[in-house]
Amino acid sequence: MKEFIIKANKAVTNGEINLKDLPGSSGRLDLLCRCVNSAFFLSHDMRRDTIFYSVNYGSPNPPVALKFVGSELKRVSPDERSIALFIKKALEKDASELWKESTSGIYSSKREFRDIILEKKNEGKRIFYLHLNGKPLEDFEFKDDEDFLFVLGDHIGIGDKDEEFLEELGAEKISLSPLELHADHCIILVHNILDRLK
Repeated sequence: MKEFIIKANKAVTNGEINLKDLPGSSGRLDLLCRCVNSAFFLSHDMRRDTIFYSVNYGSPNPPVALKFVGSELKRVSPDERSIALFIKKALEKDASELWKESTSGIYSSKREFRDIILEKKNEGKRIFYLHLNGKPLEDFEFKDDEDFLFVLGDHIGIGDKDEEFLEELGAEKISLSPLELHADHCIILVHNILDRLK
């Protein structure tokens, strides 16, 4: 199982989303939509072995975590507007500590970025932090029965305190390129490398 989590520093935390202006009106929700596309969509198929989390820290009610489960997703199209519409439906629900399903395979909860990562660590998942100065992903060894969580930052990053938290947690810092890449491109590259290693 491959899981991805992104800290969305400015992404809105309610359903007041202007679908005609995702970058300007919703705290770079366009970035999240592209990440969902990259995490799940293949040509004429979807990745069922993937889960994607976004933890939104924008106004008015941060944080709100969103969870997309590939094996359960239905009716979602790969375009940004369609994905944003499903995110809007999830954010219109009142978030609580329990995951609430808004549509098939899409959930929301009142959870912190660190709490989800810690939960995954306690489940025995191998934690990777995607960072420009990390070790190349191709240099790592993977076992067939391993489950992974890949931690991503948005256009702002995750911040020094969360980086310290990951270091204390023993997260492995990995790099995909000598250049700084968009988060959605990183997801595609991770999938591609793991596909080839299979």
